[in-house]
Amino acid sequence: MKYIGKRIIMLFTTLLIVSFLVFLAFTIIPGDPAMSKLGMEATPERLDAFRTENGLNDPLFIRYGNWLYYFIQGDMGTSYSYNMPVGKIIAEKLPITFTLTGIAFLIMITISIPLGLYTAKHEGSLVDKSIMVLNQVVMSIPPFFAGILLTYLFGLILKWFVPGGFVSYKEGIPQFLAYLITPAIAISLPKCAMSIKILRSSLSEQAKLDYSRTAFSKGNTTNGVLYHHVLKNALIPVITFFGMAFTDMIAGSVIIEQVFGIPGIGRILLTSISNRDYPVVQAIIVLIAFLVIVVNLFVDLIYRFIDPRMRQN
Repeated sequence: MKYIGKRIIMLFTTLLIVSFLVFLAFTIIPGDPAMSKLGMEATPERLDAFRTENGLNDPLFIRYGNWLYYFIQGDMGTSYSYNMPVGKIIAEKLPITFTLTGIAFLIMITISIPLGLYTAKHEGSLVDKSIMVLNQVVMSIPPFFAGILLTYLFGLILKWFVPGGFVSYKEGIPQFLAYLITPAIAISLPKCAMSIKILRSSLSEQAKLDYSRTAFSKGNTTNGVLYHHVLKNALIPVITFFGMAFTDMIAGSVIIEQVFGIPGIGRILLTSISNRDYPVVQAIIVLIAFLVIVVNLFVDLIYRFIDPRMRQN
């Protein structure tokens, strides 16, 4: 409990620093949200009135303090571009990005663990070498380029979906999930290749240690040693990678949503940055930072559960 308490304090401290740095960044970089909202032909009086109404003329620390005060109470502010509460915008887009990331993560686990086990068990075989070569090719393909190739193949040639089209989860869950499978594959492919390689290397390393040889000497089969002795220790670096991969997939969804025309958090984040819609950008970045920290905390807890030595720290 003491460890969890320290991590929770670290969580809120990190979020505080991230949120302030976001405010500082938008103070330094060029751009005027009033001009973006009202246009180049707006009169100086209208521009000044907009800045005053939204507190943009206030000093940095006063603006940040006001934002933080209301944010803690659940009020993320009002979007300059959409004239809607930021919380409502995020609530509508978050299920899309979460589902996309979740499907990509599930694909990665479903493919990488069986193949990682198979290649480790048949290390040096023709199939193992073929999978490793394919792994290198897949790892070298950026997700956005994989998304373009998949769009061309499944959208234009096979016509499994309409490129640029989208079916909301409000219109139909099956159609919504079906549309997200292809972009999820684009996100997960490089992570699949990397996790297969990590699991294979970890299993091979653990299989050469003394405890594995002892297990074999006691008459255990290859499968028995692999699944009952080696796998638990080999999973430690893999789980760490899975946590990193999940957070990377959240970031990767920003680009993939642009490629496939998915109206998720990533797409609205890029639009809001272009429009200098600070309340939306600030809320989304803090939210992403929160998710990254929570995932890392969850991975650490699993790590400590698997490896008893970590509980002594």
